[in-house]
Amino acid sequence: MDIGHGEMFEAAASLQSINQDMVKSISYLRGERKKLADKIAAQEEEHQAVENDITQLRQKLDQLAQELEKNRQQLQTQDSKLMEAEIGYGKVVDTMRMLLMSVKNDRKFNQ
Repeated sequence: MDIGHGEMFEAAASLQSINQDMVKSISYLRGERKKLADKIAAQEEEHQAVENDITQLRQKLDQLAQELEKNRQQLQTQDSKLMEAEIGYGKVVDTMRMLLMSVKNDRKFNQ
C-alpha cells in the first residue's frame, strides 16, 4: 500500500490540527486548575483566619468567664457584708430606741 503525497499532506494537516486542539485543551485545563488551586489557597487562608478568630474568641470567653465568676464572688461577699451591716444598724437603732424610752421614763419618774 503506497500512500501518495496528497494523503500524507492531509494526514499531516489533520495531525497538526489535532495537536493544536490538544495544546489548547491542555492550556485550558491548566488555566482551570490554576483558578481552582488559587481558590483553594484563598479558602485555606480564610479557614486559618477564622480558626484564629475562634481561638481568640475562646480565650476572651474563658477570660470573661473567670472575671464573671470573680465578680459574682465579690458581689456575694458584699451582699453578706451589707446584710451584716444592716442587721447591726437595726440592732443599734433598737438599742438607741430602748435607751431613749428608758431616759424618757426616768424623766417622767423623776418629775
